Amino acid sequence: MSAGPIGALASALARGARASRTFQPVRRDTRHAGERELRRWRQTNMFGREEHNARMRAAEQFERDTKLPGKRNGALGHIALEVLRTFLRLRGRHGGRLDPTIRWVARTIRRARSAVSAALGRLKQCGFLDWDRRSRIVEDPERPDQYVEQISNAYYLIQPPSIVQAVGRMLRRPTESAKRAAEQLARDKVLTETDVSSMIASCEDPELRETLQRLVALVDSANPPSGQTSALQEQG
Repeated sequence: MSAGPIGALASALARGARASRTFQPVRRDTRHAGERELRRWRQTNMFGREEHNARMRAAEQFERDTKLPGKRNGALGHIALEVLRTFLRLRGRHGGRLDPTIRWVARTIRRARSAVSAALGRLKQCGFLDWDRRSRIVEDPERPDQYVEQISNAYYLIQPPSIVQAVGRMLRRPTESAKRAAEQLARDKVLTETDVSSMIASCEDPELRETLQRLVALVDSANPPSGQTSALQEQG
């Protein structure tokens, strides 16, 4: 007869212990920290400076393209662009880590927390951002059990298909440094050709002058500007 009350008491204690493990509430679809964000950070947040700049320019162009006449903002809004720019600068260079708190972001860009939360939602809706909600286990020496608490989200810098194509086109364009190098090479080539022509013209020996002219013509035929020699052009 005594087993019944004792069993009920044990069950009540067990339920109380299980309830105490969730000392602080966590949001739905929350994962424990370290389950998958390290791998996704490396997959989505690791890219070079040129792509960094191209992604930001593509997002700004997306904002302009989606702005309707008479409206102040496009699909993203200027606060979302500020948040995206901050995230691009903040991402870890070695592991892609990106997990700031919303409060920290709001303080950094000097915006209201609610405005940053809304901007994050627009970035996610338009395909520029994704995140995982996270929690961690807390071991309190004053308590015999463990409980979990909500921590900052893990953010992933993704791209919608149209932006992937736009970024790819930007990356295929020559950079300013490459343009300057090509222009310098062209100037050097013109100067070299001018120097050679002047040297040949100043030669007093007619035979030597003719020999040098034939040599220059032979070199030019072997290295034409089009990249195709006369033999290749005949085959084509």
